[in-house]
Amino acid sequence: MGEDEDMESNLITPLDPGSATSERPKTASFLNYLRHPTSAIPDFLGSLTQTRKPRPAMTSPQPMMNQKFVLSRRKAEEMARRFIGTLTQTSSPEDLTACLTALNEHLICYPSCKAVMWQENIAVTLLRKRRTFRDNEELQSALRESMALIGFMDPVKGRGIRVLSIDGGGTRGVVPLQVLKILEAETGRKIHELFDYICGVSTGAVLAFMLGLAHFSLEECSEMYQRFGSEVFRQNPLVGTVKMGWSHSYYNTETWEKILREKMGTRILIETARDELSPKVSAVSAVVNWGTSPKAFIFRNYNHKPGSLSRYAGGSACQMWEAVRASSAAPGYFQEFPLQSDIHQDGGIILNNPCALAIHESRLLWPNQPFQCVLSLGTGRFDNVKRGPATSTSLRAKISNLISSATDTEGVHTLLDDLLAPDVYFRFNPMLSAMVSLDESRPQALDQLRRDTHNYLERNRPKLAQLCLVLGAERSAASKTKDWMNERAWEMKQRWV
Repeated sequence: MGEDEDMESNLITPLDPGSATSERPKTASFLNYLRHPTSAIPDFLGSLTQTRKPRPAMTSPQPMMNQKFVLSRRKAEEMARRFIGTLTQTSSPEDLTACLTALNEHLICYPSCKAVMWQENIAVTLLRKRRTFRDNEELQSALRESMALIGFMDPVKGRGIRVLSIDGGGTRGVVPLQVLKILEAETGRKIHELFDYICGVSTGAVLAFMLGLAHFSLEECSEMYQRFGSEVFRQNPLVGTVKMGWSHSYYNTETWEKILREKMGTRILIETARDELSPKVSAVSAVVNWGTSPKAFIFRNYNHKPGSLSRYAGGSACQMWEAVRASSAAPGYFQEFPLQSDIHQDGGIILNNPCALAIHESRLLWPNQPFQCVLSLGTGRFDNVKRGPATSTSLRAKISNLISSATDTEGVHTLLDDLLAPDVYFRFNPMLSAMVSLDESRPQALDQLRRDTHNYLERNRPKLAQLCLVLGAERSAASKTKDWMNERAWEMKQRWV
């Protein structure tokens, strides 16, 4: 809506009580008949015949009060400033919690108001409230959500930024699960405790949300993939062929959505910032109705502060199951996912290896922190060593080559391997003994996939040991003291500015 558009333009003005009781028709001059013939002539004829049009019934004021009106930008910013004034003057924990809850809802509806929050130094106020009411967990949760909404980031917990990126690959998601099990066993810590930022696409988004936000165990994730094979990726070939022609999806999309609602729930993404242990998590989808080519879209559980612009569009006001559903809408397997005014498909069609995107996003969140560890997990690769005929390729081979090129993951790996230090960047992507499709559900094929992964990890045991050593390095006391001093210096600077 426009900058100067008022909320009052959306309200219905009640009728004048005096006009409701008057029975004499309103008189009009002959000049008005000439100026406005369309409206005046029917009234003139009605007055001659002494007939009156039925009066419309008055709208009850109660439904009007229950309607939700869309505020203009100016009105939304005015309301945000009122919240700021209330937060500054309120000292009761109960009143502060209620005010923060209302403020968070307002910021979710009007994310542009976070610029006003920074202009009014609301971050300083929130930091003071967090230190004052350290023992009130409910208030602390509301404060963490408010700070995530305006884009304020706490320092990383380790010696630098620790990033986890998980590729797409359908049921081949059991491959990164094997690596993550070794990490938890060697370090004695959960995945959401080991990393500051977790990013996934397609099946990687499923793992990122289940481990980073829902805090599921790795055993529960393994059971999830078993449900893929028994409930989702089971289809009668004739029914699947008919569905492909009708809805462009071979499998039952409703079954997949039911499982996601059950596992992920309807919680808003940004609300997961209330949990102090939850890292920053994102899922990547591809929006296909923005221009001629698909565009990457990031579902985040955080916001960037004003002036820190990401190269990728995104949002934090969607539900958890919606984000995973959009990121895993593989063309041909499931129906595309319409969300608001956008159409989402599987993010793997443009970014099947989201590691470079994860580095870009985490650099915006912590611009002054180095990278301690960047872990990229693939879902396995297969390369047929047989040489084809030298005459020409078949149509099937041409389509297969096109799909393989679009979903390639090793190009990003080659670039990052050259740019990042060997003790910072780690990539695990086993070579498979046979081709495994995204919708593989045969138990024997999945068992062979696990064996190939196990053999690959045994050969790379020294690399895994080095990874665990890097992840286990905690932030030193000197670094924590420096963080404390930087925070106080920043508060004093904001106060003087």
